[in-house]
Amino acid sequence: MTTDFWRAVEKMKLLMGQLKDTREFRWDEYGEAPQKGVYVLYENGQATYVGRSNTMRRRIREHGADSSDRYSATFAFRLLRRELNNPKGTAQDIEETYREEYRQQRARVRAMTFRAVSISDQLEQTLFEIYAILEMGTAPEYNDFETH
Repeated sequence: MTTDFWRAVEKMKLLMGQLKDTREFRWDEYGEAPQKGVYVLYENGQATYVGRSNTMRRRIREHGADSSDRYSATFAFRLLRRELNNPKGTAQDIEETYREEYRQQRARVRAMTFRAVSISDQLEQTLFEIYAILEMGTAPEYNDFETH
């Protein structure tokens, strides 16, 4: 098993090169993303959020969707919490109280671009998500390694 780990670790720089060599797509081009892998959202050319998914096209679309569901638009919800300076209350209370502001954060995500790299192996996906977060220096409040 440790051989698999080190083999995956050796691929990290190669995968980063592949990611950086892809063009930035607009949010509405989510259909161009590979099905499985790691993606990076960019705002004004700056890497902002790294995510991974086995249904990447759907996941990228969900981040900016006009849904009020914080579970599907989790990045927009994190943006909202940061904009509001981490308000007290349950997530549902925050959503209801700041509905218009939440809608604005989803629109903000739709204005972002993304890059993605195809990775089917789950170990490689996990390691590369962490590697990309650290390498690209995305904001700790968005990629915080907290469990949910």
